[in-house]
Amino acid sequence: MKLFHLIALICLLFVANCSTLETKSVETPSEGFITEMPIISYSKENQSSTGYNWNIMQYVGFVYHLSREDELQHRATVKFVLENLPDMKIATWYSKKKKAMGKVRAVESFPRGSGYCRYYQVLIQVKKKARTAVYQACLLNWSIDWSYDYGEKKYRY
Repeated sequence: MKLFHLIALICLLFVANCSTLETKSVETPSEGFITEMPIISYSKENQSSTGYNWNIMQYVGFVYHLSREDELQHRATVKFVLENLPDMKIATWYSKKKKAMGKVRAVESFPRGSGYCRYYQVLIQVKKKARTAVYQACLLNWSIDWSYDYGEKKYRY
């Protein structure tokens, strides 16, 4: 069983390193957490169809710096934003124990087939480092959960 876990971890690391996901570093304040989401524009070029389950790409490079509790908070926040908040409204989570926080906002929603899709921006800050990325998620009428696109997005600040 341990060998299986080791092989799965190596595969995940390989996929994460080969990904075309582009994240951007964000300047952090000298004290405390970022208070506002950075303004970001994104290109819809090179977008692929969704079809991936939730994975470590959601943590914008901080997967090994977040506790399991932080990962669960981030996942719940993303799902809450996708299912409940209108575009440009922000939801935030905090972890005092790890000095970490995350912000999520949907930036655009549109119909696709028998469901709809949303572009959303995530920001994660751990201590004095912060990164942001834009992802796409879709929910079709026949599906029970969101599917994600982790393809490359082109950013312009």
